[in-house]
Amino acid sequence: MNEIHKRYVASVKAPTTGDGHVAYRGWTPCIEWCEKNIGDGWWYSSEGVFEFVAEADYVLFMLRWS
Repeated sequence: MNEIHKRYVASVKAPTTGDGHVAYRGWTPCIEWCEKNIGDGWWYSSEGVFEFVAEADYVLFMLRWS
């Protein structure tokens, strides 16, 4: 938990194409997943850094993308 913003912070690598190469789309798959599965309780801070209001959303994100 980030004590300043009171949010759960996740940092993940860009998703790969499956053959070990970084996907051209960067973190777009992660962003689209958040839009579909979480709603408004998250933010994309910077390259690979996501913040979540709810701990449960943070955990789901980490299970999916880490």
